[in-house]
Amino acid sequence: MYRNTLLASILLIALIFSTTFTTAAPVPHLNTLEKRAKTYRGTATWFLPKEEGGEYGACGPKENNYSMIVAMNAKQYGNMNKKSKWCGKKIKVKGPHGSAIVKVNDACPGCSYGDLDLTPKVFKKVVGNMNKGVGKITWHAV
Repeated sequence: MYRNTLLASILLIALIFSTTFTTAAPVPHLNTLEKRAKTYRGTATWFLPKEEGGEYGACGPKENNYSMIVAMNAKQYGNMNKKSKWCGKKIKVKGPHGSAIVKVNDACPGCSYGDLDLTPKVFKKVVGNMNKGVGKITWHAV
C-alpha cells in the first residue's frame, strides 16, 4: 500500500512539474504581420503628368513630375469618366531597381491590365534608368 501511495505521489508531482514548466512557441505580434493582398504583374512606363494630361489626374488631386503617384491601367481603373475605387489608394510597386509606396492618382488609357504609368521620380526608384522607358513590375495594395 505504501508503495502504491509513493508511486501515485511521484506521478502527481511529475504531472504538476510537466504542466507548470511546459512552454509554447511564441506567437508573433499581430501588428507585425503584413496584410496579404493580391499581387499584380505588369509593365511600368513613365509619363510627365503636367505635360501629358494636365496638372490634375483622373482622381482629382494636383500632380506633377515629382509626385509619388501612378496612373492605373484602364482595365483596373474602371469607368474613365468617374473616380475609380483605386483613387487615393496606396500601393507598393516593386521593380528591378527597388520599390516605392505610391498613391493611385490618375488613369492610363493605353496601359494593359497590371501595367502602371509612373512619374519620373517613381520610375527612377523602381525601374532605374529613364532611358529604358519600360520595366517589369509587381504591385499590391497596402
